[in-house]
Amino acid sequence: MKTLLLRADDLGFSEAVNCGIAKTVREGLIRNCGVMVNMDATRHAVELFRDLPCCLGLHCNVSVGRPLCPPDQVPALVDGSGEFFSGSYYRKAREEFASVEDFRRELTAQYRRFLELFGRKPAYFEAHAVESKNLGTALEQVAEENGLFYQPSFQDFTLGGIRVINTPMHSMEPDYDARAALKLELSKAEEGSCHLYVCHPGWLDAYLLAHTSLALPRADEADMLCDPAIRDWLAEQGFTLTTYDQLAGAGR
Repeated sequence: MKTLLLRADDLGFSEAVNCGIAKTVREGLIRNCGVMVNMDATRHAVELFRDLPCCLGLHCNVSVGRPLCPPDQVPALVDGSGEFFSGSYYRKAREEFASVEDFRRELTAQYRRFLELFGRKPAYFEAHAVESKNLGTALEQVAEENGLFYQPSFQDFTLGGIRVINTPMHSMEPDYDARAALKLELSKAEEGSCHLYVCHPGWLDAYLLAHTSLALPRADEADMLCDPAIRDWLAEQGFTLTTYDQLAGAGR
């Protein structure tokens, strides 16, 4: 048997993204979702997912929308309009421009907002679309202070005593084909292994198109995750779907 931790990121990004992800939970394969709690569409996501069977994590966001902290409390993270600097701004920066404390303050606010919205701790704690040493340190510190499971991006990890292999994403590559990419990576899985496969399913709207370069692949992934042929292929490969909560419980 092989185990698959299939996750959808960016719940809350926009209403269209929320609706697309919701369909992959109701009719498809998604059982784990990462929530962006600072977005205008977050409340829409909360209502949409109120009765859906899904394991929710906190997809900490410091690169789109506005911070939960007043901008003057996190000045290194925002531009002149009070919006977060974009992911491309982080990628082009030659040095760390925000301190660990800058990040800690906003991450703590986002964690507290998750508690307010859902009345429970997130099943996991990680970050959206930004690679930064100071951000990673802040994530580790906030997770430790609050007893959260922190999952570093793009790395293997252990949960409930089970090693989880992080599977590469191909969604930013030219001519991306969601079905072919999933089969390419998961066909390599060995018997007894557990793999994380992260997707960004969703439908498209004006806000999404104006704020990210990852657009059309979202619709392709939403279709793929609801495709009965993909469900059948995973079963033929010997995969069983799991959640972060189930893996954590396995170690108790």
